[in-house]
Amino acid sequence: MKLDKEQQKHFAEAIRNASKKKGFKVKGCSIYVLEGNAFIHCDYFVDSQKMFYRIYIKNYEYDDIFWKVLQMPSNSKQADSLRAVGAFKAPSILIEKGEVELTENYEELAENLVELIMECSHDFMKNYDIDGYVINNAEGMNIDILKYLAYIHMNRVNEAQVIAEEAIKSGKVGSFKNGGKSFFEWAIMAE
Repeated sequence: MKLDKEQQKHFAEAIRNASKKKGFKVKGCSIYVLEGNAFIHCDYFVDSQKMFYRIYIKNYEYDDIFWKVLQMPSNSKQADSLRAVGAFKAPSILIEKGEVELTENYEELAENLVELIMECSHDFMKNYDIDGYVINNAEGMNIDILKYLAYIHMNRVNEAQVIAEEAIKSGKVGSFKNGGKSFFEWAIMAE
């Protein structure tokens, strides 16, 4: 079932309503919430006959550290939606991804997605400390930046510095740049 413009509008409204009922906020195709110190967000999109989703988690302070390193501290004063959808945001841990067949019952699809976000994030937080998970288990793009952020968050500056130095030596500095310098070049200058 492919959604036309009107159906897409109704589906987006169902997502907003289901999210709002559970204390989540919506920006574009992202649903997000702050629970304690955990920033939980989900990106979703509809393509052809399915809805695809990715659920993420990170420590709220990761973005503040990230922006401070990149000389963008004023971002910390912006709306929390920037932590979910911003072009320059701290990386997050992917905790669940999947796809769901579309039906005409948009409300049920939306409620199921929000329930899944809550279930996955609560299970993760019950089983893991975010910093510990990042350092010991996390994988994926920008993992070095994520580990750097976790170490700084835990006040383990020496381990963070080693990651920054190794990234620069290996040339794996990532795609985040400001003022012509990479994240790790800024990180070394700040230490």
